[in-house]
Amino acid sequence: MADKKKPNSADDRVVQETDRQFLERTSTGTLIRDVLEKVISNRPEDPIAFLADYFDSLEDETNLVAKARQILTMTHHSRPVFETNVRMAYNLLQKHKVSKKVHGVNGTVFTDLVKSLCKDIPQTVQNKLLKKLECAEHECIKFNVFSSGVFTCCVLLDYVKLSEMLFKSIDLQKSGKADKVLSETVLDQLRTALASNKSDARRVVESGYNLGPDGLYYALDKAMKRGNHNQGAQTLDQFTTEACDAFLTKVKKIC
Repeated sequence: MADKKKPNSADDRVVQETDRQFLERTSTGTLIRDVLEKVISNRPEDPIAFLADYFDSLEDETNLVAKARQILTMTHHSRPVFETNVRMAYNLLQKHKVSKKVHGVNGTVFTDLVKSLCKDIPQTVQNKLLKKLECAEHECIKFNVFSSGVFTCCVLLDYVKLSEMLFKSIDLQKSGKADKVLSETVLDQLRTALASNKSDARRVVESGYNLGPDGLYYALDKAMKRGNHNQGAQTLDQFTTEACDAFLTKVKKIC
């Protein structure tokens, strides 16, 4: 006599299970809904790359810093949802085990996050940013400090991109080196813009003009007419470092 098949076997459940029941049992539906909500709220420029990064981060739940970085880079810091993402990243890092009975964000975790966010900028710039933090390893990092530090990192990254764009505009030979006179002219314009006092509307307008295309063109045109272009050249890293020096002098100590 043939063995009777058990009515509640795994094979039977698979056959009888609907698509919806399968999604609910495996929590796949919830996961997909969550990630789609993140795509819609963050509106990334490359949704496919966004999804790939998101699912990669799920593979290693123990790496909290990597996951926090992924959350913080889901959207640009100018978007309203960024504040929500910062809170999510902070809450995630609070799961970090400081001791047997204590969890939270300490100076070590915060510094690791900053290094992760700024890993692609010149090391000299990163070191100067870290000096602005000056967090003790076991210092408790409050949310307002965490938020200020993260926002500073994001603005600095934008500033590095701006510096790179400006450098390309004066690297006339596309050799990776720019005329030192032209470099100093652009850097002077940046320093003037950063020196503005936000409480003085006239200075703000003047600074905006100095950093705008017309102001830069006028300054560079004068520099070209003056000559004296045999004073050496600057590399991209040198130019970016000097530009970021001017930026970081405006940043108060975060911790």
